[in-house]
Amino acid sequence: MAKLDEIAELLTEEINGFEKSIGRLEKVHENLQNLPLRPDTNEINVLLKEYGNSQKTNIEEQQKLMRRILGKVEKSILLPSWAIKLSWGLLVCVVLVLGFSIYQVSRISKKEEVAYIKGQDSAMGHYGAFLDESPQAKELYQIWLEENGKK
Repeated sequence: MAKLDEIAELLTEEINGFEKSIGRLEKVHENLQNLPLRPDTNEINVLLKEYGNSQKTNIEEQQKLMRRILGKVEKSILLPSWAIKLSWGLLVCVVLVLGFSIYQVSRISKKEEVAYIKGQDSAMGHYGAFLDESPQAKELYQIWLEENGKK
């Protein structure tokens, strides 16, 4: 029985120690409840709102750019390579013809001068042959020259 008394005494001491620990825990619990410890998430909320607004702005700008790009793509015209080559070929031909035409127009005055001299020589030769064949006409022409003072 002595052993039982010893065990009972030990259990009683343990129960008293346990009750004291519970009392301390209750005091600590009351102190913790009285502390105004509440998490403050205002700064995090502000940061998240700013980030959300910047993301929203970025998305709107990207959508505007995408709409503009799609509009330009829809307005663009796709030409086959043969059509582009044909257009360049025609442009080169037009430039060559235009250049040749300008060259010919610039030579007109020289051609007119050459034709005038040739015509004048031909007419003088014709009149000279006529006057050589017809002495009467030559005499009349000489008289006419003297009267008009063109000798």
